[in-house]
Amino acid sequence: MFTTSRSAIVLLVFGSAILVAAGPPPALKDPFLDNLVGDWSVTRKMSNGRTIESTVRGEWVLKHQFIQLHYGAGEKGPEYEALVFIGFDDAAKSYVCHWVDIFGGHYSGVGHGKLDPKLLGIEFRFDSKEGSVTNNFGFDPEMKSWTSLIRQEENGQWKTFAEEKWTKK
Repeated sequence: MFTTSRSAIVLLVFGSAILVAAGPPPALKDPFLDNLVGDWSVTRKMSNGRTIESTVRGEWVLKHQFIQLHYGAGEKGPEYEALVFIGFDDAAKSYVCHWVDIFGGHYSGVGHGKLDPKLLGIEFRFDSKEGSVTNNFGFDPEMKSWTSLIRQEENGQWKTFAEEKWTKK
C-alpha cells in the first residue's frame, strides 16, 4: 500500500512538472465568446415574477483561457453576485462553465455544453444531487445582445428558473 501511494505521488509530481515546463496553451481565440466582453445591464425575470436589475462585466482572464462574467460588478452591495468562467476543453471538444456565487460551495457547479450549429448559443448542463440545471446563453448578432434561460429539473419536469436579457452599457 505504501509503495503504491509513493508511486502515485511520484507520478503526480512528474506529470505536474511536465505541464509546468510545457507552459499554458496559446490564448483561446473564440469569436463567439468575444461577444461576451464588455459591461452589460442585465434584467433577470425570476419564475415567481420578480424582476432583478443587475450588471455583468465580461473579460478575458487567466492568459486568455476563460471569459470571466462578474455578476454584480461595480455595484455597491449587489443583491446577487457571481463569478462565472467559460472556457473551451480542447480534449472534449466542448465548452466548460464554472459557476460560483453568493450561495456558497454547495451550489457551485461545473457545466458542459456545445456551441449550437448556428454558432449563436451554448446550453450548459449542470448535474447535481438536487437535480439538473441548464443555462442557455444565446447571442443576437443584429441587436448585439444576449439572453440567458436558466431551467431546473424538478420531479422529472423542466421548469424555468430565470430569464435574463443583456444589453451593452
